[in-house]
Amino acid sequence: MTTLRYRFSKRIAELRRFSGMKQATFADAIGLTLKQAGEIERGNSFPKPEKLEIIAKALNVPLKELFDFGKTRYFPPPPVMPSTEARRTPKNRTRARAAAE
Repeated sequence: MTTLRYRFSKRIAELRRFSGMKQATFADAIGLTLKQAGEIERGNSFPKPEKLEIIAKALNVPLKELFDFGKTRYFPPPPVMPSTEARRTPKNRTRARAAAE
């Protein structure tokens, strides 16, 4: 899917992450709820034209930068942290060992 809405949503999410802003902070800065900001970043909705200037100002970029899809950067996902859940011994296993000793 390479619609304008999709490319715009990915660009907004990318610029927000690049600026180091959390989605909740971004939503507050542009005067939307967290759910509405998430809908924009997922491509499920498109902001009204009057919000575009507010979004650009919140991201500290010129308005045209929001639509400059050729400047897309790749940010690899953060490394997966080892889960502490995998290292825990189930309680029933511990009890079985204690009973055997």
